[in-house]
Amino acid sequence: MSGFIAVVNTDGTPIDRTLLETLTASLRFHGPDHQQVWTDGAVGLGHTLFRTTDEARHENQPASLDGKVWITGCIRVDAREDLLHKLGLQRDIRLADTPDSHLVLHAYRGWGEQCLEHLLGDYSFALWDSEQRTLFCARDRFGLRQLCYAQVGNTFIVSNHIYSVRQHPAVSDRLCKAAIGDFLLFGDHRWGDRTLTAFADIRTLEPAHRLVLQDSKLKTSRYWDVATDIPLLRYRREDEYVEHFAHVFKTSVADRLRTNDIVISLSGGMDSSSIAAVIRDLQKQNPQLTLHADSILHDSIHPSDERYYVEQVSRALQLSTRHIDGGSYRLLSPYLQTICPLELYQPQLELERIKYDPTRPRIMLTGDGGDEVLAFSSVREALKDVSAIRALGMVYSLRLLYGNTPHLGTGLMALKNRLFHRAAGADSPYPYPDWINSDFEQELQLKQRWSSHWTAGQSEPLSNPPRHPDIARFTLTPDWNMDDFFMSSGCTLMELRCPFLDPRLVDLMMSLPALPWLFNKHVLRRAMGNKLPLEVLRRPKTPLGTLYESLHEPLLLEKFRPVAATSHYIDQNWIDGLPARVKMTTDAYLDLRPLTLDAWLSALPL
Repeated sequence: MSGFIAVVNTDGTPIDRTLLETLTASLRFHGPDHQQVWTDGAVGLGHTLFRTTDEARHENQPASLDGKVWITGCIRVDAREDLLHKLGLQRDIRLADTPDSHLVLHAYRGWGEQCLEHLLGDYSFALWDSEQRTLFCARDRFGLRQLCYAQVGNTFIVSNHIYSVRQHPAVSDRLCKAAIGDFLLFGDHRWGDRTLTAFADIRTLEPAHRLVLQDSKLKTSRYWDVATDIPLLRYRREDEYVEHFAHVFKTSVADRLRTNDIVISLSGGMDSSSIAAVIRDLQKQNPQLTLHADSILHDSIHPSDERYYVEQVSRALQLSTRHIDGGSYRLLSPYLQTICPLELYQPQLELERIKYDPTRPRIMLTGDGGDEVLAFSSVREALKDVSAIRALGMVYSLRLLYGNTPHLGTGLMALKNRLFHRAAGADSPYPYPDWINSDFEQELQLKQRWSSHWTAGQSEPLSNPPRHPDIARFTLTPDWNMDDFFMSSGCTLMELRCPFLDPRLVDLMMSLPALPWLFNKHVLRRAMGNKLPLEVLRRPKTPLGTLYESLHEPLLLEKFRPVAATSHYIDQNWIDGLPARVKMTTDAYLDLRPLTLDAWLSALPL
């Protein structure tokens, strides 16, 4: 993942080139292949290149087509040929020699800020228009690439890495209390205000948003949302649904290759296994394409059947799979500095999974997003598209096929909760944490914040929801970004790509009848029917379970000595009684948040 930074002095003061070079150099681990800066008076752009596509051999950012509009970013554009046809440039541009940054420049020249409506892919960028004296920035639709910024006095800094923004002398080290409060209440990446970071001066641009800076005035706005008017797809034969899905899915995977050396994070479940199967098909068209597989297994310390399914897939697809023993990595140790407090119990394992080894591929494909994009809500929702009699027939057939019945969606469980659990927050998966420092709790009104969050789901439904609202909610709510997961890892990370998080695939899923296609990922299982072993096709969703029970290290708790800053957020009496408090139950994950916060504060250089 290439690194970039842009600095604008809104009072017209010329850019300090030495400082810009220093800030750009701080991104060296993000892009070790090439480093370059460009300045023009009060504007400066910097870029560090990590080549992850064949066309990137022509990449030389900051880039311009005419010397008037300049761009720096971390950009991968999908549907490149379609974009050229829309622009009418298919005869003028040779795609094999055209880096993605140039395609964005052509799109901006053709459509201005509306170019975002036509761009598919994973990207974040900063574009300087010298004639308009405007800095135009954007982040992709699902937020797979990071874009963070700080506006301090007359200085505006934007980058795809919080670490780089923090290096600017105008940016303070102050922490954001609201972000820390939300972490303690809800865990990582679930903050109420999605523009917050853990640092008070730094914000992130939300997914599917643009940012425009002109005359020191900053404006952000959404440019895309899940469509609510996609017509229901109706075919005469079931095979037509499967063929349509298989075509879109294959296109999504193919667009995320664009190099001949790929590794896949293989779990043995349907999502990652299906991606690997599609890549095997694509190898028939491109014999030079090589596929590796990595699999993390915890069966050395934790009951799991994951190895069996990984071996089944590896054998069927003839994959040479590297097994990483998750059981050999300790709980919270050694802790690695991350951009914010995270519920990351084995930080060294996560780094091992995604760090770039020069002897191995630069690109990792993952099955992230499969559960969310293929989400099934309920039979009740499905009745909008089919008759009750037909729905019951499908429910019966699906039960015979998979051994379980689709959720009916009658609302009886919700009614039971309302009748017997009237307390605010009854829908929460865990109780309100009683270990929060009372002063901090009152300052941020955390109890009210927690209650409002968990009762929000009982609010009135949207007047014009999409056909499958759960797909929209599940795909747009999480923070999918892992660009700047580690604050300063000391090594380059692979570029992660997620074929399921593709707007074309989401649009297709929104158009499908819920039954039978969305239940238990039925459409994906049908599409992979002759590509994967039957055991995998019939495998039920099997969560790993409470891994903490196996990682539990009493010595870690007994020797816990928090840094002074932790007591600002966590009740001291709770800290003193910690060894007796943390139990090996699902609530233990809640009680581990103070430890992960303390580990983050301890690793943070302030």
